[in-house]
Amino acid sequence: MDNRIYDLFMKENDAWDDMITRHRGEIPTLDKMLNEVMLIKKTVGEETLANVKQLQTEMQVQEKHMDEIITALELQQLMLAKERKIDSDPYGIDTVSSQNILREKIRSAEKTFLELKCNFLNYMATIL
Repeated sequence: MDNRIYDLFMKENDAWDDMITRHRGEIPTLDKMLNEVMLIKKTVGEETLANVKQLQTEMQVQEKHMDEIITALELQQLMLAKERKIDSDPYGIDTVSSQNILREKIRSAEKTFLELKCNFLNYMATIL
């Protein structure tokens, strides 16, 4: 496979890594905002506590998922660097397949994060 393709995949992965890292960095801020609002409110019902707990659980799951993707990106980058050096597969089928699989995982994580953030912001608007 042409080395330019390896370089493009590596640049794509760097961009994905930057995006995932930024999104992951937002989660503690969202959790902090939620905790601060809960401290300000004097009386909180069971339903509100259950909703807060659910949001916090979703944030933890999302953080874990993003950590796994960051690890997968690192492994993919190592594999791409190795494949680039030896270039044993002229068609790069395994490389392209693994890149496509990783790309789909990242898109799914991004969609899930955006849904979580949207739900969080909507919930914050209702409890304030």
